[in-house]
Amino acid sequence: MPRPRHEPRNVAPEVFTADEGQPKGKHIKDVLTALVLESRDGELLPSERVLAERFAAARMTVRNAMVELESQGLVRRVAGRGTFVQHPALVRSEIFHSFSEDMRMRGMEPGAKSYRSRTRPAPRDVAAHLGLAPGDPIHSIERVRTADGVPMALERTNLPAERFPTLLTEMGRDDSLYEVLGTVFGVRLQTAEQTVSIARLSPAEAKRLQVPDYDPALLVERTAVDTMGNVVEFGRSLYRGDRYAIRMHVSRSSTR
Repeated sequence: MPRPRHEPRNVAPEVFTADEGQPKGKHIKDVLTALVLESRDGELLPSERVLAERFAAARMTVRNAMVELESQGLVRRVAGRGTFVQHPALVRSEIFHSFSEDMRMRGMEPGAKSYRSRTRPAPRDVAAHLGLAPGDPIHSIERVRTADGVPMALERTNLPAERFPTLLTEMGRDDSLYEVLGTVFGVRLQTAEQTVSIARLSPAEAKRLQVPDYDPALLVERTAVDTMGNVVEFGRSLYRGDRYAIRMHVSRSSTR
């Protein structure tokens, strides 16, 4: 079934008319670039057919412009669904920040949804990372982290329940975990060991992050340590592969 006709919103009709002598393809690309940059991340763009009608151009000319935008990382085309706005990838650096701190520094509003929390016995692997015995009580928190309302990451983290007995009553859906640890428990996180690998999102995970099934993601395992050298947190989180890149500082050894 063809998808419903989707017209460009808040665009003056004269924008689609090229100045005399200006190449049609360049005009289309310039207009679409401006449209994308002014649109919300993840927003569905009009189809090639609709755009071709508005520009009074061949669909192939519009398609070529879309291909260029895709190569620049400004749009993402999904077979059977359409073309979506994709704002530039966020670069994760070596500096240790919470998600909330990171987004605020970028001028974005951090948030969350699909918040789930519970106290449970520690599985063997999680207990090993936290320095606990298997079966010791831990607090597990899972939520989708958002930036300006757009899903960015599926966070899953674990903390020792004995050390933070009231954490789940103090913690709200949109709160920064690290801020709660600091203000309520007087714990300051200082360093973290992180391992980053590539994963494919399951259909359930993709639905929560609003991306296609089996899209690539960055799987980040983090063990965070406080200023006293005690392990505070261990988590495995999935960051959208279309929205994140990794930056690392590397150097050559001084020895030969």
